[in-house]
Amino acid sequence: MQILITSPSLNETENVSGISSLVREIISASACEFSHFIAGRKDSDNEGVGWIFKQLILPLQFYRKIRRESPDIVHINTALVPRSILRDAALTFAAKIAGARVVLHLHGGRFLIEDFDNRFIERITAAMLSRAERILVLSDFEKEHLTKRWKDLNIEVLPNAVSIDKCPPVEKNSDVKTIIFFGRIHESKGLDEIIEACKTLKSEDLTFNFRCFGAGPEKDVFIAQMTKILGEKFYYGGVVAGENKWRELAEADIFLLPSRYGEGLPLAMLEAMAARCVPVVADVASVRSVIKDGENGFMVEPYNAAQTAEKLKNLLSGKANWNRLSENARKTVEEKFSISEYITKLEKLYAEIRS
Repeated sequence: MQILITSPSLNETENVSGISSLVREIISASACEFSHFIAGRKDSDNEGVGWIFKQLILPLQFYRKIRRESPDIVHINTALVPRSILRDAALTFAAKIAGARVVLHLHGGRFLIEDFDNRFIERITAAMLSRAERILVLSDFEKEHLTKRWKDLNIEVLPNAVSIDKCPPVEKNSDVKTIIFFGRIHESKGLDEIIEACKTLKSEDLTFNFRCFGAGPEKDVFIAQMTKILGEKFYYGGVVAGENKWRELAEADIFLLPSRYGEGLPLAMLEAMAARCVPVVADVASVRSVIKDGENGFMVEPYNAAQTAEKLKNLLSGKANWNRLSENARKTVEEKFSISEYITKLEKLYAEIRS
């Protein structure tokens, strides 16, 4: 079966993207034949005239690729934010004009849960969704939310998944815990809450290391502020990929992602849990379908730096049983989010749509 699939660049050094990470896993693990179409900018791209021109001709390029390759399925990955909606609505329209069957795969975005603040964008979203043979979402929570808005959509739940066997065996340092942030360095990830929480922990003389990996528009400011607070206890390692990424996760103890909005089901969180990191994450979107507070991690309210600091304090001080939480985090991914079961479900879905 031939599948044309979209995502940002699959080069891990060019994009800090959960969608790209998942697409790499799909292409690697599936028996289907995949052709990749780049939709989404690189982290280094400047949004000048050249970039705008590329976006304008993207639907035509997509149409031509479909006509040339005649795939059985076109799998469009998107997020419900204005730029992605406009781009991927055009790609969906181009695919339908070319006579293709479309799977539309939603990966978070502000308007997945929040109400639209622009009626034009809302109408474009509705048109895009209505053109898909199947819509994939990451949890029952997302399906329920979309169904309340639009009654006649063909929606299926397919939670994200990771390759659990890629994590190397590493003896974690039991004396000084390491907190890790891994992802796009953007205000939506709760950067201000991280900064304020670290100030609180530092003021209470709690000892820990903080390692940060990724890229994004707030990178320089975030690094400067964290270095000012933690000094040599803070380390920024840029964009890390492959074996190096898994080793960093394996050597860390706590995965921190107090996102404010826009999450779907973060791949980085699942990878960290597979590496036996205890997640401290915001109670947003499909994250709540994975994390059971106090059992396999901790949940915090978005925009709540004090609560973030308190949950971290419980782990750093030994009040919370890190070993139990760590093993439960790993067990959760093993039982519910392994890539092998994910691929089986996805290939079955492809076959149903093609028939």
